[in-house]
Amino acid sequence: MNLPPQLQEKIEKWANSQGISTEQFILQAITEKIATLSQQKLAEDTQPNLNQANLYRKDGILVVDAELPANFDINTFIDELREERIQEQIV
Repeated sequence: MNLPPQLQEKIEKWANSQGISTEQFILQAITEKIATLSQQKLAEDTQPNLNQANLYRKDGILVVDAELPANFDINTFIDELREERIQEQIV
């Protein structure tokens, strides 16, 4: 495998510090990365899609039924909407 010289040096340094060959170090690193990605994929596949919104009309009003982000602040949201309307009226 052709690796950039700086990366090869780092791999050799870390492998030596752990008392293993560079090949073993690379194999362990790849194995760990694949395990991490597999766990992330499994978590994504098993969690409901929180970005999925249900759109419908109720009494003539458009309703968006979706989960809000954890850091959502309704007062800040209302203030931003007010500011947008003020700016639209100025223009």
